[in-house]
Order: sequence, then C-alpha cells, then structure tokens
Amino acid sequence: MADWTQKLKLHHLHILVALGEQGNLTQVAKMMHITQPALSKWLTQFEEELGLTLFERHSKGLRPSEGGKLLLQHAQRLINDIERSQFEMERFKQGGLVGSLKIGCSPVATDCVSHAIFPLLAEMPTLHLNIEEKVMTPLLHDLQSGVVDVVVGRIGGRALELPLNYEVLYTEPVCFVSRPDHPLARLPRLGWNDLAPWRWIVWPNGTPIRQSIDNALVENGVMLPENTIESASMNVSVNLLQSSDMISILSLRLAERYQSQGQLSILALPRIEQKGSVGVFWRKKDLPSLALSRFLHYLSHPVQSES
Repeated sequence: MADWTQKLKLHHLHILVALGEQGNLTQVAKMMHITQPALSKWLTQFEEELGLTLFERHSKGLRPSEGGKLLLQHAQRLINDIERSQFEMERFKQGGLVGSLKIGCSPVATDCVSHAIFPLLAEMPTLHLNIEEKVMTPLLHDLQSGVVDVVVGRIGGRALELPLNYEVLYTEPVCFVSRPDHPLARLPRLGWNDLAPWRWIVWPNGTPIRQSIDNALVENGVMLPENTIESASMNVSVNLLQSSDMISILSLRLAERYQSQGQLSILALPRIEQKGSVGVFWRKKDLPSLALSRFLHYLSHPVQSES
C-alpha cells in the first residue's frame, strides 16, 4: 500500500471533499479553522506524495482534475462508511440493534421496493431502513459515493456503463395518463395526434423513462410538444394532473396502481411497444451485507401478499 495512505486522516478527507465542493482555498480554510497558507502547503505536499495533481489552479480558484475526481469519490465513500459505522455502533450500544440498509428508489420502482421490504423486516425486525426517492441519475451517483447501498429503478441511459452490478427485475411498457374525468379519458380509442393539443408533463432529459418515450415518439413520427413541463417529482406530477387538463407518461405498473385507486386514468392510445426495464443496482467492489443480500433476494423472488 502506498505510503500516503498511512498519513491520511479523517479530517484530511473532509478537507479534500470541501475543496472539491467549494473550489476555494480561503473559504475551506475558514471552514476547517486553519490558515490559508497552511492549507495550501498541506495540499501541495499531499499532491507531491501522491504523485498526482488533484486540483487545477485557475483565476477563480480550484477545479478537481480527473485524478482528483477519482480520489474525491473514494474520500466521500470513506466518510460515509465511517458515519455509518458510528450510527450502527450507537444503535448496538443503546439496545443491541444490528443492521442498516439505505435504499435508493426511483418513482417507477416504489411498488416492488415496498413488496420486498415487508418480508425483509419480518426476517430482520431490528433492521434500520432509510429510503430515498429520486430520479435515477442522482441516485446512481449516491450509490457510487456510498450514500445509499442499493438503487432500484428504470435501467437505461448511461447506467450500464457504470462500475456497478445490476439485475433486471421486470420489463414493461410505458403509457399516457390523465385525471379520470379528462376529455381524452372518455374516448375508447386515441391516436397520437389526439395528444397534441394538451400540455404534457414529462420526465427530465436523460432519465430512462424519458428515453423510452422519446424513442416511441420517433418510431411513430411524432414530435414532442414545445409547451411541456419537466418534472422529476411524482407527487407534483400527480397533483398537476388531477387539477388540470395536462397529460403525462408513466410506467404501466405505476399507472395501473393510480388507476385502481381512482386517481388517474390510462389513456386508450395504441399500445406503446417501446418497453423499459426496471432493475436493481449495487456496488461491485463491496461484499454485500446480510441485509442487502436478503433485500436483493426478496426483490428477485417476490413474496405473494396474503391480503
């Protein structure tokens, strides 16, 4: 192991991460309660020991180099791992409670995550669960930096290029939805041109479900309307749909759930053959904890509800 790792301490990791976030020596020095010359000297010495320029100096401050970005990822992971260790040790000291699992979940995957959690908690009743819901791009970043242990959501985009394990859980179409009493919801058959007059709510560019619908539009020779609203919030989108004549695109599973609850209606558009896969991602280099292993098992082998 290189000698520089022996000298690196926890507060050094915090300094590196702060430099990456702030890009300013003076500002970070104040945050860390040290002088700016001392910080500058430490950084220069550390880069010399490492044999790598971590930050490029420019007129406006510092910018992480490619090597710096790599080290910052590891530094953030180490900080997160230490904080997790502190949390778990406190739980153990206070009541002998063991285990924690941080789950990242995109809106499309809430059903399968919920169904896996019930048997997981039945097997591991003292497990501490933390569930974060976002779109896939920030979730996969959180997974790489150790903020979450596992991510469940739509597979696509650049996700498969990342150094992560993944497994496809199911494949399904996407569909258009509206409020139940929308004029389009009353029609037994719709064509693509029928959607043009209405304002669309779409997922942000780069998200897998957006790519799915963009591909479907291309296949059917349809342009995306100009007056669209981009929303990464399922709650905001549903509220907008229920209070207006807007229409939106959801995965079929999620849409069927909202329709069964009387909250939304699936529009009778000809079947959208562009399918999207939902899967689970976890880090390659980490040995999965017992909690993660059992969660992965219950995702892949859903337990049938007795209700």
